[in-house]
Amino acid sequence: MTTECLFTEDKSEFLPTALAGSPWHPGILHGGAPAALFAYCFEKGVTPELVPARLSIDLLRPVPKAPLTVHTECVRRGKRIQLWQARMEAGGTLVALANALFVKQRPVQLPDYAPQIQPLNVSPDQLQDVCFGEILFSQAKNVPPGLHTCIRLRPVTPLQEKGRGTAWLSLPLDVIEARSTTPFMLAALASDFGNGVGQLNLGSETGTINADIQLMLSRPASGEWIGLQSEALMGSTGVGQVTTALFDTRGRIGQVVQTIMPMSDLS
Repeated sequence: MTTECLFTEDKSEFLPTALAGSPWHPGILHGGAPAALFAYCFEKGVTPELVPARLSIDLLRPVPKAPLTVHTECVRRGKRIQLWQARMEAGGTLVALANALFVKQRPVQLPDYAPQIQPLNVSPDQLQDVCFGEILFSQAKNVPPGLHTCIRLRPVTPLQEKGRGTAWLSLPLDVIEARSTTPFMLAALASDFGNGVGQLNLGSETGTINADIQLMLSRPASGEWIGLQSEALMGSTGVGQVTTALFDTRGRIGQVVQTIMPMSDLS
């Protein structure tokens, strides 16, 4: 079992490691790391029979590579639905908000006329690993370490920053040290990569960043691989969305929507 992880847990704090880092600045975290951390904290309190159906995250500030605290609260605790909210703070400063909806599953037989979405036609076993960091920094000699360098990436289509892409992702290490990574944690982590897989370069080396993550799940992921089929749509206002269909090797599991803006506008 690997000893590498994104966070260590120390009483009420979570301490990020270098592997949770962002490609854009050495002092901040990749958005997938706090997303997975939120999922971990929500699952600790929810009734075990319920499954995650929605995770909504507002990234209010760049999450620093510093000790983090997460405060969770159950807003509605029912037998079929539970709604949770959480605040993530660094040094007493609010950096992200999240809410999660958990529901009770009820198996149904779908009618023949129900819309069907085909699974990804290329499995991860047919592809080779490619370093996300090398795609982002193809001209750089030294790629800064972070989640973008430790994630396993297997592109289905070329990732050329033209606003569209499809790829499989897997995390070969723990999110929380010595804790099993659940399907919800893996899906939450992968959900922030939609803007990377479907990255839209606006020219003059200006990329797009996302201010939020809206993840919706139809069922828990099965296996170690999450497939992302992403597309970025932006108007002349400089505000847009990346929409991502999520898959495992059995088929579609949900979708993600992220609000995007030019990277130079981040403050």
